[in-house]
Amino acid sequence: MTSFDLNAITQALNDPKRVTSGVDFSGKSLKLDNNNDAQPIVDAINKCPDLQYLTLTGNTLGVSAAEAIAKALEHHPEFTIARFSDMFTGRMKTEIPPALKALGDGMITAGARLQVLDLSDNAFGPIGVEGLAKLLESEVCSELQELRLNNNGLGITGGKLLAKALSSKPRKLKVFIAGRNRLENDGAKALAAVFKNMDTLEEVAMPQNGIYHVGISALSDAFKNNPNLAILNLNDNTIGAKGAEAIAAVLHNLKTINFGDCLLKSKGAKALATAFRESSQALVSLDLSHNEIGKEACMEVVNAITSFPDGADRLSRVVLAGNSLGNAVHKKTMKDKLGSCAELSDGEGSDDDYVSDSGEEDEQSDESQNSENEDDTQSDIMSENIKNISQDTSGVEEIDTEVGKFLREPTVDNLKTLGTNAADVIDTHLQVIKEPSELIQAYVDATLCVSGLSERSQEAAVVACRLYPLLMKRAGQQHAAAWLLANTMLKGLGLIKAENKEYKIRWHLPSCYRTLGAVVTQSYFPTALRDTIQFFVKSKLPTLPTDVAEEIRKHPCFT
Repeated sequence: MTSFDLNAITQALNDPKRVTSGVDFSGKSLKLDNNNDAQPIVDAINKCPDLQYLTLTGNTLGVSAAEAIAKALEHHPEFTIARFSDMFTGRMKTEIPPALKALGDGMITAGARLQVLDLSDNAFGPIGVEGLAKLLESEVCSELQELRLNNNGLGITGGKLLAKALSSKPRKLKVFIAGRNRLENDGAKALAAVFKNMDTLEEVAMPQNGIYHVGISALSDAFKNNPNLAILNLNDNTIGAKGAEAIAAVLHNLKTINFGDCLLKSKGAKALATAFRESSQALVSLDLSHNEIGKEACMEVVNAITSFPDGADRLSRVVLAGNSLGNAVHKKTMKDKLGSCAELSDGEGSDDDYVSDSGEEDEQSDESQNSENEDDTQSDIMSENIKNISQDTSGVEEIDTEVGKFLREPTVDNLKTLGTNAADVIDTHLQVIKEPSELIQAYVDATLCVSGLSERSQEAAVVACRLYPLLMKRAGQQHAAAWLLANTMLKGLGLIKAENKEYKIRWHLPSCYRTLGAVVTQSYFPTALRDTIQFFVKSKLPTLPTDVAEEIRKHPCFT
């Protein structure tokens, strides 16, 4: 191993006149399979005397290419920022752990001290964490301040492996991002144990992880030991009333809170309002959208956060859209109190629908959680998508055919096995389903599975565009098709929650919206369905994941 003068390195790193420099190959869509493919990056690294950062986002690395880049990193102990998001598109899962391990070994050999590690949007699952473990446990990550693992398909198993690696030594993390990973209660509790031994957290984002009040309570307990925590995003988990009571204890220092789509209901909102009344001097941004909160509870929240003298002036954004806000008088009162920061629009249903809280939801959530945990390890290992969970293929015979294999594992390779007429092959396979709702569900899921691959495969984009008219035709032949199709599409596009808790989105939503944007204006696409999708997109756009929202904004037909 190369020997370095640690004092000289430390002095150089702390030099206030030091200019930020590094290598950025982001967004070039390079396919780096071997040493020769990686040579331009290797040359750039070798020519950079002060390599503070390396950005490889938007390319795809094979093992040999990763090893070549790692060899170049061995000579840069000053390296502190690794931006390695969206870097394994189209790679086999077995390729990712050795590639990650190689990059980590290069940094370990160099004696680098990372401050930022971003591996978001790499669907490597639990086995990817195994490839990262050595790096995370090494001195390279002993001073890590930002860890970004958004949309990695970690699952419960991956969450536990991550927590184990992070718990190997004291941490100084300021930013932890791990949304869309299906961590659920057990994964959240494992990470909470790590957070509890820290006091440095400033931002935590764990949206869309299937966490219920048990996991929320564990996280809340850990956040008590992190007095500098200012930004907390738990969007689209199930906080509920019990979780709200637990999380209320750590609201006093928070500046930005996103609890949108968390089934708070009125009882949970009132618990938060009580905490805000006692201390909300720091609050700048609050999102409680789409939580089935009644008008009285909404008003309590508004009164609480504006109760301090500078409340209305300090607040930059308050989102209560998608709840029941009462009549025009109630809305005007809220608007007057909040001023320009208010984002108010009614949700579905009457105010009465949102007022009652029986606690039944928590019991059902726990029961569902227990049943899902039994199969978690297997599903974590097998899935290869953003959610890493099983698809609800009600009514589709899972026989040993190429179509069945694709519907179970929708990858580009499995799509290719269906041949040049893949849309017709899928259509033939699904027509055996007799029950209307199951047939429509199966066609929508199949279409979205293919659409989700469209950014990675032109062939998939073509097949998806051929499947949409078939979907509309088959759905139109069914009883009550308009309502069934709209409900199923909205659910599949992540615009409404599914009543069936076992149904989860497993396709890449930005790619789905990209394909939909190309077909939604076609003559065969029902006008009513297009209008319905547009309405929900506009309503939910502020709460959608960033990558989804960015793709939607590229298509005027949605907005």
